[in-house]
Amino acid sequence: MEDRPRHCWECLRRSLVCDFIRPQCKRCSTSGIVCPGYEDKAPFRLKWLPPGRSKSLAVTFYRYRGLVIRSLRNDINQGHKRASDVVLAGIITLLLVDVSLKCSMRNHPPILNHILLRKAQQGASPHWRYHMEGLQKLILLRGGIRSLARSARLAPLLHCFVCIAVIGDTVSPTSHLATSRLRLEESYFILENLGNGVFDFQMCPKPLFAEIIRINHLRVQAWKQSPTRPGPLAQEAYGVLNRINTFSSERWADSKPSSKEDWRIVGESYQAAVSLYCILSLQSLSVLPLNPSLRASCASCGRLLQDLLNEALSSPRIKRSVLWPLVVLGVLAVNGGAGMRAFVREHLPEMSRHIGSYVPLMAKALLEKFWASGETSWDACFDKPYTVVTQIAVDLSQLD
Repeated sequence: MEDRPRHCWECLRRSLVCDFIRPQCKRCSTSGIVCPGYEDKAPFRLKWLPPGRSKSLAVTFYRYRGLVIRSLRNDINQGHKRASDVVLAGIITLLLVDVSLKCSMRNHPPILNHILLRKAQQGASPHWRYHMEGLQKLILLRGGIRSLARSARLAPLLHCFVCIAVIGDTVSPTSHLATSRLRLEESYFILENLGNGVFDFQMCPKPLFAEIIRINHLRVQAWKQSPTRPGPLAQEAYGVLNRINTFSSERWADSKPSSKEDWRIVGESYQAAVSLYCILSLQSLSVLPLNPSLRASCASCGRLLQDLLNEALSSPRIKRSVLWPLVVLGVLAVNGGAGMRAFVREHLPEMSRHIGSYVPLMAKALLEKFWASGETSWDACFDKPYTVVTQIAVDLSQLD
């Protein structure tokens, strides 16, 4: 007995009589439908919508965002709730949203997950600094950093705050540094009490993160004082540079429980990047001189950093952790040649796709504008506060 002809999958789905013409039936063509064919397995059905066509998720996001902001405002207006743990957590969440961090969904309430899912692909909002300033004022109401650090359940929130503030300051104008109101002793206190986890500070080694804090502090001091008296600041800057260069990434990597080679690459990448940040940012403020020795040091660090990033960016395990070093290389690339600029220009979009965030594309646009400007100094690159942090996850499970 001859087998009956098989209907195409679309006619079968719509309970229509197929005309059995191959490779595509005319009934589908007449209806303006691409015939899925006659294969044994049903085709996967996925309908692509043009960008901007679907508005439902955006509507949901803004509705939930409005609810969160309204709830926080109500709590802030009530004295006994103003500086509560929940308010701090809520503002931290909005901060993460606005700097486009790829946050862990673990232990977030559903309402916050909707916000994070919606904004994870968006660029950094210019309003993130308002959240930072509000957090600083609320922290003061709670007795300051040292008082809050005594609470183990707030440690993840403080850690998040410090990461965004410190890394954000490196890519912001000297006149608008978020940590300028923090005393250096408070920054070190945070570092010592919150920097003990394996993945702390975006995989940046804690000793190098401490030097980033010192460089930020030197930038503020240099901006406030007369540029004709850089002597004491220059001595301190050379001390910072010496500690950076003598840091041992191999010993740091050996202290990790596994994947020591990956940790070595990350450690050396940050070491080269922090050294470049120290020289370039402090030369921009005339703290360090524009002499042949430092120029040669920058060129050497730049070549090393590009080689290290080439390794790091080929590893799915660690490529998301080297966005800041890649941006630092991009600033150097204004004098580093077309090859270095092409390297940065190529890898930032790749990282954007890998981490699911617009932040690397924002950095690419910023760097390309800088390269074309004719300017070469660090501060000329950053016309307003930016942030290039992408990997913070906050555990809210211990909050009431």
